[in-house]
Amino acid sequence: MKITDHPTSEPDEVWVLSLSSFQMSADDVIKELQALTWLRGAEYPAMSQISSRQGITNWGASSSSIEFVLEMSSNGAGGVATVVVSGAVKALYAKFRERSQGDRWGSMVSEETAAAVAKQRIASQYSVEGDSLTLSRSETDAATRSFHFAFSHPDGRSFGAEVGIVKEAPTCMRIWRQVAPE
Repeated sequence: MKITDHPTSEPDEVWVLSLSSFQMSADDVIKELQALTWLRGAEYPAMSQISSRQGITNWGASSSSIEFVLEMSSNGAGGVATVVVSGAVKALYAKFRERSQGDRWGSMVSEETAAAVAKQRIASQYSVEGDSLTLSRSETDAATRSFHFAFSHPDGRSFGAEVGIVKEAPTCMRIWRQVAPE
């Protein structure tokens, strides 16, 4: 899920969840994502686009995958809308995790591994080299088996990431950019 001001701008926030053995039809996932575009009390859904991509891998062990992307406008509402959407996304991701066969939170991975995943996800969304990101803050939450990172970039931009552990592998759950005040 990507939250942005306009479809042509970089996302303000990106949510990512990777699951295996997912027990939910593609149509049901799309319906759940569509429901996120209706903010509480809104007369119309937020401007959005939902896309999906499916793949089959036959290299060694065979597997298939499907990716869903919801790009949604924050409509300039900023903080309040983002908090509402973030809460709805967390609830939806919890529902998706429940539908993933055998999905268990595994053992903690190293901070270094989690930071590398965060850098990779930030680089994939914000047109920056992962190696150019400098770790400026790191927090570990052992209770939820998650890491919270802040990174700085030489061009002055700042990025954040929340990395959780799903199926004993680090999966970046949320990344965001912080815009410097003008």
